[in-house]
Amino acid sequence: MNRFGKYCAMFIAVIFMLGLMGCTLVEVVPEKDRQRVVAEVFGEKVLKGEFLDVYNQQKAYYGITDEIEKDSQYKDTIKEIKKDVLEQLITLKVLLKKAEQAGFTVNEEYLDKARKELEEQLKSYAELLKQQAESKEEELQKEEDYLEEAKEEWRQYLSEAGLTEEEYIQRLAEDIMLREFAEKMLEDVEATDQDIRQYYDEELNKQKEDPSIIAMAPVQLYRPAGWVRVKHILIPLSSEDREGYYDLIQEGKEDEAEKYLDEKLKAIEPKAREVYDKAKAGESFEELIEAYSDDKSTTNKEDGYVIYEGSGLFTDEVEHAALKLDEGEVSQPIGSPLGYHIIKLYEKLPEKVFTLEETKDDIEAIVLSDKRNEKWNALLEEWKKEANIKKYENRL
Repeated sequence: MNRFGKYCAMFIAVIFMLGLMGCTLVEVVPEKDRQRVVAEVFGEKVLKGEFLDVYNQQKAYYGITDEIEKDSQYKDTIKEIKKDVLEQLITLKVLLKKAEQAGFTVNEEYLDKARKELEEQLKSYAELLKQQAESKEEELQKEEDYLEEAKEEWRQYLSEAGLTEEEYIQRLAEDIMLREFAEKMLEDVEATDQDIRQYYDEELNKQKEDPSIIAMAPVQLYRPAGWVRVKHILIPLSSEDREGYYDLIQEGKEDEAEKYLDEKLKAIEPKAREVYDKAKAGESFEELIEAYSDDKSTTNKEDGYVIYEGSGLFTDEVEHAALKLDEGEVSQPIGSPLGYHIIKLYEKLPEKVFTLEETKDDIEAIVLSDKRNEKWNALLEEWKKEANIKKYENRL
């Protein structure tokens, strides 16, 4: 699968299913085998050919070669993947049937929406190509050149997938239709004030009892003492130097990698020292970030990175050095695989409990999403019972 094929998988997804209809690879197999019935849904047959189209897409996406598929040590894994693909296909059939019963079918309106969504996909992918070129410090092309490159990869993807442009649009329209069907089925779900309050109280207690979960929490409700707000000026190593270091690490040559990194850091140390001297002399840290840093995300006064012991936002050496600073203090240049960091500690943050009023909107979105998922899963279970599903997994 080419790059666009993988990229489109992020866009095209039947509701709560991973790319089932987005990317399909076709394998030539005996027609008789493709006509075998592998399941029945609402009395309608699901043929093995349909299953194989989806299964081969999954194989390509996860890099499962024919050799791996035949290897006995992966027998159970392959069997589970096949069962999962069949279940996805059955779920899709159920959704299409229920959508049709509710009056949702692909029409010209959905086809127009699909064409517009494809345009947005191509524009987004073109922007990704441009960003990749920027990260590699390549000479930038015109915007239309990246768009044409995106279109060319899309055409290549269609060829590999055995799809025409019309078939792609049809499947994308079907996906859009199913999204709107799901929205209709879930439009009465709401998050009440009681739901929001219950979530707040329970989650706040969890975060107080175990602050280590805060970094991964859907919404932060508690901040223990010891956290600080910092900014940094990153004097970068070149992308080639960074890649060279990480290549050695991946090869297991840690000692060689560290010597390599020290050598590359020495080459940019004079510039890091020059910027450090300017910061120590009282020049605006934000202006120095704008002028010298490879990371310009904190040029506004109120910006900054909130870090704490084990936050993982920087390497351990950089993090430890930052946490030892006093408010307003600037660190010596600190080396990392990214380059030299010059840290300024802006604020030592006190312990804080974020109020319900401060976090209500975020909590409401989380609770609403959870309740919608709960209802959707319940509907699916109900519809699957109604569908009188029969599966013939021995034919896969």
